[in-house]
Amino acid sequence: MIKIAGTFPKLLVLVGLCLFSGGLFAVLGMALVGVLYNIPILELGAVMSDVSKPENVSILKFLQLFNTLGIFIVPAIVYPLLFIKNPIQFIGLKTSLQWKFLLLIPLLYLTYLPIINWVVEFNESLSLPDIFYSIEEWMRNAEDKAKVLTEAFLQMDSISDLLINIFLIGVLPAIGEELIFRGIIQKTINENLKNRHIGIWVAAILFSALHMQFYGFLPRMLLGAFFGYLFLWTRSIWAPIIAHFINNTSAVLISYYYGINSTKIDEIGLEENGWISLLISAIIFSYLLNYFRKGHKKTTSIEVVE
Repeated sequence: MIKIAGTFPKLLVLVGLCLFSGGLFAVLGMALVGVLYNIPILELGAVMSDVSKPENVSILKFLQLFNTLGIFIVPAIVYPLLFIKNPIQFIGLKTSLQWKFLLLIPLLYLTYLPIINWVVEFNESLSLPDIFYSIEEWMRNAEDKAKVLTEAFLQMDSISDLLINIFLIGVLPAIGEELIFRGIIQKTINENLKNRHIGIWVAAILFSALHMQFYGFLPRMLLGAFFGYLFLWTRSIWAPIIAHFINNTSAVLISYYYGINSTKIDEIGLEENGWISLLISAIIFSYLLNYFRKGHKKTTSIEVVE
């Protein structure tokens, strides 16, 4: 194990490793695209900007795979092995998780949805002062482009498309991002702190900021905090991984079965008299969260990973 003194240097090394690995895998992915799809690297920009063609979307998914591997998965494996003593225990890969709390996570997420949807609507209504008009215009254009790309990714015509998307959007980000943000960043920040809330919220802010979406910053930050508290209380990284997987995969499944423009999830709590369902959800969510917090240490448990 290589010792690094201080929280900031540790995080700096992690960021450097993510950037190096991400860049390396991005180059590798583009090189493989050139070989497998017979597309020169210099023409990839045109391919990435045109998502109207299914073959271009397939290429983008291929590149997305390498980006996720490079930025999250590989650093999440390499960093703990090099710089953390007892990495499996530190990250919480073998910590037991009780069955009832494992089953409670989806219910927690469902009762959290109306709250998140309300925050999404609130965040989207925010606007910067007139002096920052050009910056706001740039952010909205960037998010519009990201929305077009997301809709292209979620356009699925077969079971194979569905399974690929579940893997790319549900499985890999849930594992990679939770290992990095909760397993490493949150734990590293809280390592020498008595106030565990600091690591949770700093990791949640960084988690949201990484996605570069100003008009989705607040709800994503709250989701990150939700994942962080699940990790704090259970000490098992599998709790936030499962919650993250449910969040991402539910969007994929809804898009597959009801279409990419479905509002079945996004408008829960925002319908007419939605404040009633919002209030009920907040009460139920608070009760379940408190129950989760108080009860997860009981002895009846299962080992999620042997």
